Amino acid sequence: MKSALKTGRHAHDLHLASMVIAMRLPVMMLESMSDKAGGVETHRAVSEKVAAAVDGVVSAQISLMNSGATFWFDIMRGRSPASLVSEAANKATAAALRPGRKTLRANYKRLSPGGA
Repeated sequence: MKSALKTGRHAHDLHLASMVIAMRLPVMMLESMSDKAGGVETHRAVSEKVAAAVDGVVSAQISLMNSGATFWFDIMRGRSPASLVSEAANKATAAALRPGRKTLRANYKRLSPGGA
C-alpha cells in the first residue's frame, strides 16, 4: 500500500511541475522581451533550482551518515545488511527530493491565480 501512496505523490508532483512551468513561462517570456537583462522570475527560477539541489545533496549526505552511524547496531540486532543498504538508499533519495518538492509546492501556490 505504501508504494501506491508514493506513486500517487510522484504523479501529483509531476502534475504540479507541469503546472508551474505552464504558469512561469509566460512571465519569463515577457521578461525576455523587456530591455532589462534578466527579470525577477528568471533569476528566481534559476536560484531556486540551485538552492534546492544543494539542500538536497546535503540532506542526502546527512541521511547516509545517519544510516552509516547506526549500521553496526542494526546488524547486531539481527537485521540484514542488504536490507539496511536498500533502506539507506531509499531514505537518502527521499531526503534529496524533499527540498525540491517543497519549492515546487511553494511555487505552485505563489503562481496560481488564487495564490499569494
